[in-house]
Amino acid sequence: MPGIDDLPPDRKAVLQLLLKQGKSYDDLAGLLRIAPETVRERAHDAVLRLGPADGAGLDRAGQDEVSDYLLGQQSASERAATRRFLEGSSEGRAWARVVSGELRPLAGDALPDIPSEREEVYEAFDALEARKEARVRQARSSRLGGVLLLAAVGIAVAFIIVFVVGGSNDDNGSTKSSTNASTSTSATQTQVLGQVNLNPPSGSSSKAIAIATLVRQNGETDIVFQGQHLPPNTPKKDVYALWVVGSAGAARLGFTPTVKANGRLRFSGGLPSTVDISKYSALELTRETSANPTKPGTAIIGGDLPKR
Repeated sequence: MPGIDDLPPDRKAVLQLLLKQGKSYDDLAGLLRIAPETVRERAHDAVLRLGPADGAGLDRAGQDEVSDYLLGQQSASERAATRRFLEGSSEGRAWARVVSGELRPLAGDALPDIPSEREEVYEAFDALEARKEARVRQARSSRLGGVLLLAAVGIAVAFIIVFVVGGSNDDNGSTKSSTNASTSTSATQTQVLGQVNLNPPSGSSSKAIAIATLVRQNGETDIVFQGQHLPPNTPKKDVYALWVVGSAGAARLGFTPTVKANGRLRFSGGLPSTVDISKYSALELTRETSANPTKPGTAIIGGDLPKR
């Protein structure tokens, strides 16, 4: 049974926004420009991965109902009905307790309790208030914090690495993957330009994967990158670089932090003002052995840029 950190990046991102930021399925649908049902399916898939492999005897319909309950996505009447179901279902309570334990690192005390067999139905979790409080916290966050939340990647501020073209750094962390999106919010004057899914070249057996989110704010374009299962690189021998490529050629955005033995890489920073990414079609992470490469080295992962 995988834990939160073992979930696919897009599934973990959905849970983070639902639980830590108090978003609803409709909120995320508007942010990502996909159907609310698609968001719900991704959330359910994430929760099911956290539960017992055999479902603890609970059928899929019951798992979906309890998932909505735990994620705060039910109306008052629906929550009351789910509590009645849990009171009468030992399988439901067993499954819910396992999943609740896995979700708690993200949700903390915001998770609804699991009722006992004879407990009376009562209002245990007010999802609307939780969302209201989360929005207040988000509005108070810093500019960078706001960017990261909208990008749906949840990177800790302590790990933020600024791009330095021609330079390098050696911090790293954890990852995620999702679909292209484009939206904006008047509260932070931030526009999410899109998300790029980066995968190994065709025919490669590598399990490397990453997501890069492009964000426009205050007239500047930033990139937030998270990857996992990347081959480690050796300082002073080689380094990873991020490029935009297209029919007209390639442009180097900058070198990345060192990828260590855990295979994880994350960083964020402003794109070079000299590079107009609208002229390029793809993003590539490459391995470089030169301090000043003029063209991309060996491609590790890559993906299409969002169409504008």
